[in-house]
Amino acid sequence: MLKNKLEADSILYQVGDRQLLSDIYLSCETGEVVGLLGRNGCGKTTLLQIIFGTKPTVHKHIRMNGQVYPEPYKHQHLIAYLPQQHFLPNNIRISRIIDLYLLTPDKRHHVKEDERLQKHLNKHADELSKGELRYLELLLLLQLDAKFLLLDEPFSGVEPLYVEHIEELLQAHLGTKGFIITDHDYRSVLRASTRIILLTDGFCRPITHEQELLRWGYVPADAFS
Repeated sequence: MLKNKLEADSILYQVGDRQLLSDIYLSCETGEVVGLLGRNGCGKTTLLQIIFGTKPTVHKHIRMNGQVYPEPYKHQHLIAYLPQQHFLPNNIRISRIIDLYLLTPDKRHHVKEDERLQKHLNKHADELSKGELRYLELLLLLQLDAKFLLLDEPFSGVEPLYVEHIEELLQAHLGTKGFIITDHDYRSVLRASTRIILLTDGFCRPITHEQELLRWGYVPADAFS
């Protein structure tokens, strides 16, 4: 397997007088699901947007295999981003969205043949459940040639069955991609991830054992009992 490495280094971000992100370093390799945990307002979404290249900041180094990319989203085949808010239009049928989003017939066919989507192809996006819609969005992003996917709240509000389906999608693509995911559903993040990072007080702290989340006060005392 050809491995790629994404590195976000020396990231600073300030909001007013508050230093939200302080000299952040975060990396991800092909085959990894890096779970990024942290409390509301700690800067998780901001960090993903800085890595993607759509949020400017005073200092950052985003590297892919050692090469610096100031705005990765402008380069094909580097990074795709799943935002918190849904990005598919509600006034177009799902089958047409797939045709517009994917350029090659084989990829369109692959998505349309997905057993969980076939019955929805003639519906509009607002007719899908939260889980069905999130599954579709992720499936579309996975057809892109991006080496890394940044997933912001992929499990939020999603019914448990589709949480499992989304986890299965991630596992199925670990041979060619790497993922950085953040979500308040920390149990799903812990289950899906190969490595955990806690963003707290502006710093990324590697977590090697669940009990460390207790010590940092991120989860309640009975979380793992």
